[in-house]
Order: sequence, then structure tokens, then C-alpha cells
Amino acid sequence: MMMFSRDLSILNVMEPIVSNLFEDNYLKTNGLKCDCEKCQIDIVLLTLNHVPPHYTSSQAGEAYIKALYQEPQLQSDILRELTKAVQVIQERPNH
Repeated sequence: MMMFSRDLSILNVMEPIVSNLFEDNYLKTNGLKCDCEKCQIDIVLLTLNHVPPHYTSSQAGEAYIKALYQEPQLQSDILRELTKAVQVIQERPNH
């Protein structure tokens, strides 16, 4: 197991990107049959499992990757996966 100093942390910047897109496109629009916390987490997790991770340990790296995801095509790729995840979880909730 690798040990890192406490000053460095590993971040998958897809987590905040997916969470923000989910919030903007589903939570703020009341677009869910069930918006309980369990369903919300399951939707975000299922989406994250279907988009490539992008890891960084620096704020500069995080800013660069977030800038990439302002591209309309990449956003639409994530939204497509989010939509699929919403359908799966809403049809078969895990609560």
C-alpha cells in the first residue's frame, strides 16, 4: 500500500462534475420520481462507474480537468450517462 503525506490528496474530479450536472439537471428541475438521498447517491455512483475517472492531486490539475468538461460534447456524454443512471435507479430503487 502506498502512503501519501497529508498535504496531498487524490481527487477524482469527475465526482464534483457529475454531482453538479445531476443537481442542475435533475434536482433543481424536480425531474425524479424519488429524490431520497439513497436514490440520489445511487444515481451519481452509477454514473461515475460509467464515465472515465480523471484523477489529480493539485488544484491546477483540478482546474484544467474542470475546464475540459465545459466542452459541450463532454458534458453531453456525462448527461447521457446520468440519464441512463436515473432510468435504472428510478425503475429499481435500492431502498
